[in-house]
Amino acid sequence: MRLRPIVRRVLLASATLLLIAMAWMTLSGGLRQLPRSRTLSQRVETTVQLACGLLSALSVLTCFRWRRWGPAVRGAWAISLTAAAGVSSLVWGPPSLIIGLVFAAGALLLAVAIIWLLRLGLAA
Repeated sequence: MRLRPIVRRVLLASATLLLIAMAWMTLSGGLRQLPRSRTLSQRVETTVQLACGLLSALSVLTCFRWRRWGPAVRGAWAISLTAAAGVSSLVWGPPSLIIGLVFAAGALLLAVAIIWLLRLGLAA
């Protein structure tokens, strides 16, 4: 599919802004919940959430620099986002496997949509 340059730029800017917002929310949320993490599972989820924030920021960076690392970073970001969303409901709230799966599926769909926007925006 061939898109006009202005459309590609808008898609790239939109995806980049979403990733920057995601990096800010996951990093700030992870840093806030770090002192409240009591159990091992809460600490693991917080660590995955912080990794997701770092990978979000790195995903933006690999759109413009070190582009060959972009697909691997975005794949790791999608996995960390899915894991953090799915596990968070299990370790921080009343444990419910169905809610954890719904959160994980929603996060995976969001990650796929953002990666698709990036791919369209970066297409030559």
